[in-house]
Amino acid sequence: MTDDRWRAIGFGLGVHALRFGVIMGALALAPLMGISGWYLGLAANFVCVIFAVVLVSARGLWSRAGLFSLWRGRTAMLLLLPFVIEVLLWAVPGGLIERPPGFGLWALTLLMVGLNEELTSRVVVLERMRESFGAVSAVALTGVLFGLQHLSALATTTRTLDDILLNVLVSACYGIGLAAFQYRFRWVLPLVLVHGGADFTTILSANPLPDAVVVVTCVVFLATAALTLRPWLKSRRIFPTMSIRA
Repeated sequence: MTDDRWRAIGFGLGVHALRFGVIMGALALAPLMGISGWYLGLAANFVCVIFAVVLVSARGLWSRAGLFSLWRGRTAMLLLLPFVIEVLLWAVPGGLIERPPGFGLWALTLLMVGLNEELTSRVVVLERMRESFGAVSAVALTGVLFGLQHLSALATTTRTLDDILLNVLVSACYGIGLAAFQYRFRWVLPLVLVHGGADFTTILSANPLPDAVVVVTCVVFLATAALTLRPWLKSRRIFPTMSIRA
């Protein structure tokens, strides 16, 4: 592997490590300003949004992010369906439980999670990977790095190790699916919405999905990624950088 590809991977690792540092810094400083309890997470996510916006601005990626685009065609909408269905699966049929401090603030903070993670991973990291790798490799690496960033839960939560490792695996599959969509369409707006929606219904679900169903959703995410990247897979040029777009 060339030096440029190692630099791209190092860049991705560095971005996620820096974001983790931002989270830890926010969690340490917020109590000094009188912020505590549930609101620590809200404060940390707000700071992460600022971090993501600064990063995208510094890299000059707003025109390639697609955050302000409202339409990319019917194919894009169809390929979003698996992610929308996954959002609904957590809410139907048992519904959602309104946990403190209420649906509104949960929606706000989880929308900020979707915004900062999509801008950081699917825009900044993916665009750097696009420069050095072909479509499949760039998408896979971006998704894996996204999954690995969830190891931060070891420091920020009291969840068990096996639960965190499962979340890393599921998040990697999810990240690959979203990265494939962003690679092809450069349209991060719907990814922000489905990501925030998935977190919202997952956390507030009255009847969490069984592990077997979660495994099926992971397979669907990977299959959707393969379908999304079909033009590149058909070309059989996995490693050279290509410029095919829908």
